[in-house]
Amino acid sequence: MGGDGLRYLKPDELERLADRMDDLDTATGDAFARASTLQVRTLMSSLQEMPTWARNTGQDLRRRAAIARLQTGDPFAGLAWAGFSPLEISANGDKLDPMLLIWLNTVADWAAQNDHNQYARKPGESLDDYIKRLEAAALGKLIPQLAPHEATVAKVLEVIGDVKGVAVTAPVVFSQSVSLGRLLMNNHLWQPLFHKITGGRWTVQTRSATAPGTTLGNFTRKLFERSSLYRDYVARLPEYMEMDQVNRLVNGGRALMGLRVNQFIDLTFGNNKLAEVLGGTTHSGQAVKTAGQANLLKVWASTADPNKLKAAADILNKTPEELSRLGTVARTAGALRVTGIVGSAGSTVYSAANVISQGNPVEAFKRNGAGYVADVAELGFNASLTAAMVAPNPVTIGATVVTGAVYLGAKAVEHWDDIKAGAKKAAEAFNRGVEKAGELVDAGLKKAGDAIDSGLKAVGDGLNKVGNALKSLNPFG
Repeated sequence: MGGDGLRYLKPDELERLADRMDDLDTATGDAFARASTLQVRTLMSSLQEMPTWARNTGQDLRRRAAIARLQTGDPFAGLAWAGFSPLEISANGDKLDPMLLIWLNTVADWAAQNDHNQYARKPGESLDDYIKRLEAAALGKLIPQLAPHEATVAKVLEVIGDVKGVAVTAPVVFSQSVSLGRLLMNNHLWQPLFHKITGGRWTVQTRSATAPGTTLGNFTRKLFERSSLYRDYVARLPEYMEMDQVNRLVNGGRALMGLRVNQFIDLTFGNNKLAEVLGGTTHSGQAVKTAGQANLLKVWASTADPNKLKAAADILNKTPEELSRLGTVARTAGALRVTGIVGSAGSTVYSAANVISQGNPVEAFKRNGAGYVADVAELGFNASLTAAMVAPNPVTIGATVVTGAVYLGAKAVEHWDDIKAGAKKAAEAFNRGVEKAGELVDAGLKKAGDAIDSGLKAVGDGLNKVGNALKSLNPFG
């Protein structure tokens, strides 16, 4: 049962053979049941052990397949070795963190190599009970302290990295693509269209891009969306109309708040007054009104103007000598935006080092294919997101959306075999469950039919007896 002899076996083929053993177990069980009904079970006595053999062989084959998967670092191989089905594992996915999976695989590898089958799943044991039993055995020193299973650690770290990257990228790509689409539609379609239709008497307000995820209005809107009343009514308004109302409410609320609260908001989300003085105009030619709209490169350039720096100092109740150019830019942007820029810039440097370390791009693509494309796209996404947070405009935001979409697509291609295999396993497990349920229903219907036939036969026999009795009483018979 050790892992070395199973290194070159194909787990999928072992699992398919185990499924056939399950079918054999079911079929022989049905055959014995029908033989008992027909009172010929003794004729099948030579096959008496077949259901048990098929069941045990299926379990053994699945364990062997799980041990083979352990060699590749499959995070769920330990649970498969213990005897949990893919459907049971997926149903309990919220209880399985990476560290637990590594430990379970470590225990399974140790138990398989040393024939400690008592640490497999017991009949009817739930996943929670199984984990608690292993933890109790570890505390009682029955399971020794083990070095983490190396292949699983490597696989989990790879998966965590990819999942984290996708989890960060997908919301940004979605939200910014929607925002960019609305901005371009507003400024380049609806605005000229309404201007032409009304002859210039009425027009649509020109809009400007904002740095991703840094405005107080967006933060407030997320809080409001927890209310069903807001979601059912206000959130149904057109996007810009909804945000205009939210921003008016935010500004009205700030007017009622004290100085300290407003100072905290300015430090966190950016100082709108500084943005108005130092930000100049947006990409669409409109005066900057909020910190999120400000191009920080323009803000930096404005701090070189003594008059503008003095105006900024007056807003902050300081003297120009007390302000530094970089500090003024940071105050304009706010802590959230500055933190986002620093984090995104750090990710850009890391991504660049990752791409450079792979050497010649042509050779790297031949080796890794979609994985290398994803690494290059990740570099582009991080660089574009950094640029969009520094200088929000359709070009930087558009680059963020495009490179992010390429990254997500490349990751899907890179892991397509895993995605397809996981979906196939889930589908097969579901189909097996449906087949077994169908077999149980058929068996139940057959038994019910047999019972009805027996009942009708008994009723018929009873009626015949009654008829015969009445006939014997007939004096004219």
